[in-house]
Amino acid sequence: MSTTETDAVIIGSGAAGAVIAKRLSDDGINVVCLEQGDWVHPHEHPHSHDEWELEKLRGWSFDPNMRNLPEDYPVTGDATTMMFNAVGGSTVHYLAFWPRMKPVDFRKGTEHGLGNTIDWPISYEELEPYYAQAEHDVGISGFQGDPAYPAMGPKPGGPSIAPGISGLRGIRAFDELGWHWFPGDNAIVTGNGHKGRLPCNACGNCSSGCPRGSMGSMHVTHWPQALANGVDLRTSARVSQVLLDAKGLADGVEYIDMRTDERHQVKAKMVFLCASGIGSPRLLQLSAQRGHPDGLANSSGQVGHNLMHHTYAFMDIWLEEPMYGWQGGFGGNSYSHEFYDTDTSRGFANGFTLFAGNGRSYGAGMQSNGFATGYMTPWGNGHREFFDSHFGFHNLVGVQGEDLPMYDNAVTLDPEATDSSGLAAPHIEYKLCEHDKRLTEYGAARAVEVAEAMGAVESNPTGVVWPPPAWHLMGTARMGNTPEDSVVNKYHQTWDVPNLFVCDGSSLATGGAVNPTCTISALALRCADYVARRQSDILSQTTTPSNADAPGF
Repeated sequence: MSTTETDAVIIGSGAAGAVIAKRLSDDGINVVCLEQGDWVHPHEHPHSHDEWELEKLRGWSFDPNMRNLPEDYPVTGDATTMMFNAVGGSTVHYLAFWPRMKPVDFRKGTEHGLGNTIDWPISYEELEPYYAQAEHDVGISGFQGDPAYPAMGPKPGGPSIAPGISGLRGIRAFDELGWHWFPGDNAIVTGNGHKGRLPCNACGNCSSGCPRGSMGSMHVTHWPQALANGVDLRTSARVSQVLLDAKGLADGVEYIDMRTDERHQVKAKMVFLCASGIGSPRLLQLSAQRGHPDGLANSSGQVGHNLMHHTYAFMDIWLEEPMYGWQGGFGGNSYSHEFYDTDTSRGFANGFTLFAGNGRSYGAGMQSNGFATGYMTPWGNGHREFFDSHFGFHNLVGVQGEDLPMYDNAVTLDPEATDSSGLAAPHIEYKLCEHDKRLTEYGAARAVEVAEAMGAVESNPTGVVWPPPAWHLMGTARMGNTPEDSVVNKYHQTWDVPNLFVCDGSSLATGGAVNPTCTISALALRCADYVARRQSDILSQTTTPSNADAPGF
């Protein structure tokens, strides 16, 4: 077994791991990053396949259980889990919608405290400069002036993607209803590009990633600079456990080279878990050892718990005029936060985001059959008539709701299923509580109003989607205010092991009703900034870290 020594080892190369690797190496800190996937070549994207709509459902499925590649691990239980293992993580083919969370999202414990909800130990205002820096680094496109948010600076990646006919139809519907709407921020560069990247060419296949680099995936935005800084990025490296020394501090990790099945160790002064809201709690549980019988850093009993996905309801609709919905970027459509904030007269706390005019980026064939509901064209009699009235006329209304952190919604180790290296697979237990069902049903009723305002001649609703499409994996090693209510402090240090950090979707204390990648990247930048400034103090800690503000930070 070979051993490498370094300052910091990072597990995972996605939205958090890439950011931390670049920021630490900018300051000359020696970094090894371990990624169980590999690089993805532009020609490997489905864009190059003649049957690209089928290819994206097979080898490029969001679901690791569908792909079943050696670098994937199976996920059992109550969800269709969406993740991707490669350099850049799931940002290799996410939809690149990049909204910030809002000030209210950081104080939901004070607002209602339902379920296992707590306040974040930081505020929106503390995170705001890191939001701005993350947007600059990734090249976010969009407009200023959204009244639903505090003031923001200009977007470095250019103006929002053109909404197209389908998006304009959604905007007109929001206007007719008198509801808030605004063009979405996207990690897709437009205009003249950004930092040498080509602007979006509106090919309409965002859900398969972007082989031209217009999409802000971490292998495009962060890894070139991190590698130039000297970061040692090792692919096909599956971490099996975090190691502790005799003092109970993190001492590095053990990993398996998936090409040879050989085991290696990386000894490090600091360890960063950035392996997703499923992968990070799984690794903490796989690292159970003397002094940590229920999993590493789990004295609170919160590791793996409080899993959040967001709730969803969709409505496929067809209109009288062609929508050409397969043209343009998915994220170019607008959203409404009319029902985002809590209004207890509705019978629930929290809220949801409404999307209208989406459905692009999934291909004309999938749209004609209903992207969300699989409203399939019949064979035999009536086939031609059905197809002619549906192909190109599709639009979509969507609801994305904030689900409560519930202790019993959890990631545990499956007692039987394993990955290709023989390590226990993660198992998900996830149920929608009655509160979240009411929220989503209310949102689905609002989606009907939007569809009617859009002039739908035919519609097919999903109702509350079950099982949920687990695109967003949050809350399972959350940051909090005390060692009793959380796994990590405000700087992502685990309360139990001060030189072990967990920073990814699992860190989020609540999920808001927006996509989390922007917040994950901002948190990772803040975490790495803290470590770069306070490295000597961190390495001298041997007891529970504090949540007090560090001097000069």
